[in-house]
Order: sequence, then structure tokens, then C-alpha cells
Amino acid sequence: MTSSAGCDNGSGLSEGEHTFMLEGLSRRYVLRLPNGYSADKPWPLVLALHGNGGSTDYWDGTSGARNIRGVLADDAVLIIAAAIDHQWRDYSMPSNTWPARIEQELHYFETVLTEAKNELCINEAAIFSMGFSGGGSFSGVLGCRRSDIRAIAVGGAVIYFDETNCINTPAAWITIGTKELSPAREAYRDFFRDRASCMATSADTPPMPCQAYDNCDAATPVHYCQHPDGHIWPDFGSEAMWSFFSALIP
Repeated sequence: MTSSAGCDNGSGLSEGEHTFMLEGLSRRYVLRLPNGYSADKPWPLVLALHGNGGSTDYWDGTSGARNIRGVLADDAVLIIAAAIDHQWRDYSMPSNTWPARIEQELHYFETVLTEAKNELCINEAAIFSMGFSGGGSFSGVLGCRRSDIRAIAVGGAVIYFDETNCINTPAAWITIGTKELSPAREAYRDFFRDRASCMATSADTPPMPCQAYDNCDAATPVHYCQHPDGHIWPDFGSEAMWSFFSALIP
């Protein structure tokens, strides 16, 4: 366990919306602190990323399948991130603009995480990123490009990053709907499976219908859960996400 600077010297951060200026843009995130939060112990931190076209509201509800606030209420600091113009990748723009957008968003996450580490008491060995659709895709960017992302949990994602730029290997929990299976989504799954040195074979793991790939590096398990629906966050997703993450907390 590595305690962040905020455990000794932090001033704390208030619950709710935070805004700041970065590269000439007004940026924001929503902070949800766990029940009983104090700086007396380091807490896991979960980043939650909405899909393209979405907002922080996607993960900020308190009921239904996406109620990660309820799942994490006693256990982790939650930061719900907001993309530029609601898009982690703006598909209306030429593809040659996408790499620069990735760098902008990486700067955003560096700013947000630096503030969290400096002002809150965070377990720096237990920083996780989760997301759906474009938010899952950008969680892959974070897992690839940031060495402090211990694991990712994603649904309906595709690869946004240049694979040659990866410096990190996160543990990964990945869900794809049978009705949304595509080569791009399977390539995302297979990239993180292969990066963790897993075999293509797997065995059942809770909850159904999840599979744990065989012979992954011990520190980086990879689970794949193929649900029967289309491009949605499945009913079992939020509980399974935290079950996967929490097993990795030192």
C-alpha cells in the first residue's frame, strides 16, 4: 500500500462538482466520497467515464444497473470524469485530430489525479478506471498510458490508443454484449488478454457469464463477461466491477 501526500498534508476536497481551467477550456468532474471518509487511512480511488455523447449523470445515479455510487459507498473514493464536449473521441472530426485529443484528456486526468492524491488520502496502489462505450475505450487509454492505473473495468469498448505507446499492463474486466460483438471490440479484449500474458482458454468465474482467462501473469488477471444483450452496461456489471477491483487492493 502506498499512501498519497494528502494523507499527511491534504486539505480535503468537497463532495460534488469541481471545475477548473485547463488549456483554455473549462473542465469538470464530480467527486463522491465514501461514507466515513477520513484521512486516517488511504482509500481506493475509482475513475468512472461516461460514453461518448454522455455526461457525468451516466454514473452519478443512485439506482439501477449503473448505481456504482451505491456499490462503492463504503469502500472507495469515486471521481466521475467529464470529456471535452461530452466526447472522449469526436468521430465528427478527422481521424488525424484524435491523437491530440488523447493527449488533452491525459493532461486532464493528470490534473484531476494529482489534485486527488495531494488533497485526499488515496491508496496509490489501488487506483482504477471504469467506463462504458467511449468511456471504456478511454479507460483503456489510461490503463495503457498511466503507470498508476492498477486495473480497468469496461463495457463495449474499442482501442483508442497506439499500442506501441503503452507503458503499463493493467488487470482487466471486460464485458461485451452478444448483439454488439464486432472485430474492434474483440480486438480490445484480446489486446489486454495478450498483454497480461494470458492464454486464450478460460474457466468460469463469478458472476455468470464471466470467464477468467488461464495463466495470466499473477498481478494482472483478465476476466471476460459476454452478456446476451446489445450495447448496454449489464445488470451484473457494477457489482462485478467492484468485486474484481477490490480483490486487487493490497
